[in-house]
Amino acid sequence: MLWFKRAPEATGNKAGGEIVEPTALAVELDGRVFAQKFARFLEILGEEGGIDPFISALEVKHQLFAKVLGREALDGFGLEALETLVETVMPARKRVWPSLEAYGAVPVREAVRNLLYGAQPLGERLALFAQGVPVVSDGTPKGERKVRRALMDLGAEMLHFRAPVQYPLMTRWVWDQAVHAGALREFVKGGDTLEKVPLGSDPGIYEAGRRWLAERMAENGLYRNPEFIVDVFLAHAYADYMRALSSGMGLLNADFGGKGDPLEVVKKLLGIDAARRTDSRVKKVLH
Repeated sequence: MLWFKRAPEATGNKAGGEIVEPTALAVELDGRVFAQKFARFLEILGEEGGIDPFISALEVKHQLFAKVLGREALDGFGLEALETLVETVMPARKRVWPSLEAYGAVPVREAVRNLLYGAQPLGERLALFAQGVPVVSDGTPKGERKVRRALMDLGAEMLHFRAPVQYPLMTRWVWDQAVHAGALREFVKGGDTLEKVPLGSDPGIYEAGRRWLAERMAENGLYRNPEFIVDVFLAHAYADYMRALSSGMGLLNADFGGKGDPLEVVKKLLGIDAARRTDSRVKKVLH
C-alpha cells in the first residue's frame, strides 16, 4: 500500500491500521514480458476509447461497495444489498447465491462483518468467510469445492473494492496456488516452462505483485489510479492467457463472449460488464 502515496482508507481490523505487507516472491518477475504486454495493453486501449471508462466504472463499483459495506452500514445489511454486490463479482455470481440465501441475512451479515473488520489475520478471515457459509450445491465434493472457491472470490472482492488502496485484488484469476495459474503467472520469468510456480497464497504475494506492476507502470509514465489500473492490466493479462489456452477450441467465446470487443473479457473479469438480468439493480448502479 505504501506505493500509492495516499493515506489508507478505513481499515479492516480493530487497530484501525491494517496494512498488507508484500511477501518476498520465490520467483522473479520478468520486465521484458511486462513491456510486451503493456505495449499491447496501451495499443488496445487506444483503439477502444482509453483507460478512463474503466477507471470510472471501477470507481463507481468501489463507491457501491464502500457504501454498502461501511462499518455502520453493515447494521442494516441484508440479502437485497448482498445480491447487488454479488451481481458485480463474475467468478461468484453464478455459484454462491443459493448458499448465501439459504444461510440467511443475519449469519451472512456477521460473516461479512468479521471478514472486513475482524481481529484475525487477513488470510484467516478470508478463508473463514469461504469455509464458514454452509454450501448449497449438487451434493458432490467437486460441487462444494466450486462454491467455496467462488465464496473466496466474493470475499476477496469485498475487501478490495471496499478499500482498493488498502487491499490488493486477491481473486483466483489473479493467482490460484491450487492450480498454479492466474494473471501473475504471466509475468513470472520462464513461467511458461514451469510445471509449478511456488508463489504461495499469502495476501502479501498479491500485494507484491501489484506493487511490482505499479512500479513498472510508473517507469513508463503511468501514475494515476494504480489501484484500478493494475486491476485492468491484470485482467488484460489473464484474458491473453485464456485466449492462448483456448486457441482453436472456441472456449473463450463460448464462456465469455468477446467476439467483437477485445476488452469484453476484461470487463467481465472485473464485473463491470453489462448486467445479466434486465431487472438487475447493478445495471442501474454501474451503467
